[in-house]
Amino acid sequence: MKHAYPWARPLLAALFSFIALGTSAQQAWRPFRPGLIYTYEVPGSTSTGPYTTVGIYTLRLDSAYVTATGDSAWAFNRVLRETTGQVPAEGLYGRFRKSRNNLFGQRLRWQPGSTEYTLETVTEGTAQSATSLLLRPQAAVASTWVANAASNITATLTSRGLQTVNGQSDMVATITLSTGPVIRLSQNYGLIEGPQWLTLNGSPRQWVATQLPATVAQSPYSPLRLFDLQPGDEIGYQAFPIIITPFECSQVRSLRRFSARSQVGDSLIYTFQEQTRTENLSVGAPGCSATPGTYYSGIATYRWAFSLSTGKSRQFTDTPMLTGEYRMSSGGVFLSRGIVQIQPGGSGCTGSQQIVYDQLFTYGANDNTFGRLPDIDPLVCFSPDLGLGAIRSRSTAITYYRRTRNGTTTTCGSPSSFVNLLPTRAAQAAAIATLHPNPATEAATLTLAMPARPGTTLRLTDALGRAVWRAPVPVGQTAVAVPLAGQPAGLYLLHLTGPDGASATWKLTHE
Repeated sequence: MKHAYPWARPLLAALFSFIALGTSAQQAWRPFRPGLIYTYEVPGSTSTGPYTTVGIYTLRLDSAYVTATGDSAWAFNRVLRETTGQVPAEGLYGRFRKSRNNLFGQRLRWQPGSTEYTLETVTEGTAQSATSLLLRPQAAVASTWVANAASNITATLTSRGLQTVNGQSDMVATITLSTGPVIRLSQNYGLIEGPQWLTLNGSPRQWVATQLPATVAQSPYSPLRLFDLQPGDEIGYQAFPIIITPFECSQVRSLRRFSARSQVGDSLIYTFQEQTRTENLSVGAPGCSATPGTYYSGIATYRWAFSLSTGKSRQFTDTPMLTGEYRMSSGGVFLSRGIVQIQPGGSGCTGSQQIVYDQLFTYGANDNTFGRLPDIDPLVCFSPDLGLGAIRSRSTAITYYRRTRNGTTTTCGSPSSFVNLLPTRAAQAAAIATLHPNPATEAATLTLAMPARPGTTLRLTDALGRAVWRAPVPVGQTAVAVPLAGQPAGLYLLHLTGPDGASATWKLTHE
């Protein structure tokens, strides 16, 4: 139906454009925007592993409200803060306390209609005092204002002009405090440099943005980056003891092979099989098994599902927590130590960049602090570079993988350590029983490796899947005749089903 007032169309278009421009103008120069993930690091910092590293700090605004004075305020995500003032990625054995403080303060405050912003933080034990910082990115160049009245700190807008911000050209305002620290604000990408913990005196660490603000789907926390797998890919894990002992009691290896991947709407779904082999070592040593041997688990099928927009999954409850974020549980508290850059070049099959999650426990009911238990290594690590899922999961780590991308197969580690795990269907069937002769004329014989259990059955189907013969297998029997007389020549399938529902299939040619 045509609009009754065609002359109104240009006016409506102009109105919508004005609203859009107004919204864009309100967003301009804002240090942080709700819902986006911001990433920072200290330039030049290096790492020897996930235990001693400055790493990459991630944060976001996650709630908003209006103050009593009419200011709009946004709070940063809640974190566990190291009580000495360190960031969560530093130091393995620290004490942590719940806090609203983040890398650049507790909250961001803005008076609607103004062009200035205030970052605020609160007292955090002896590590930090309450403070605030007034930012005026749109002030005249060379102008000065009181940035913190309590400490008589002034700020000067020393420059404003085009710069390259993580590959994008944008206007950048540089604000220098009278005490030395520098703040840089991008017109469209927010805070790109600032002092750690909003420390306005001395020489605090200067954290610099490492990439543009991003949604979960655009960030290293995206399931498409952490879990970039295809059918046929396989990953081998070796188990390591959580608690260090003088004896290696056993050697445990697991192989995981992916069979399906689907992406439906907001969901990313994987299906895979997994099997574990345990070899008993140090037999008879204290705490070790007295029975030598190698044991295989059954083949299990698992399913993973992820939300692409939020990154959340029932199977991986820690992701996508940002640096310092935590999750309480009956077994303690799970903490994100942020993104760790392993230098140089990574180690083994685990990649050079890792997202690390740690498990902490309550130190004492009275001081509400959390920390690690001695001699326990409960880290869970993911690699956005590799996309193999958990490359380390508390007591296990990847020591082998084989994956195919665009027709090219890449292998890391040795597959020989995982031989006999997840055998092909033909190999599985051969280990259960043998069928001979094949081809056959009048009959064939299925010889079982183990005596038949109660409830075991056989079924013969033709090429169209129609059952042409079936029979129970007598308990304890190891050889069963499969009649073919009277059946048309061609290809048949013989199905053996156990009492637990597990089945094996053999191809049988009738001549």
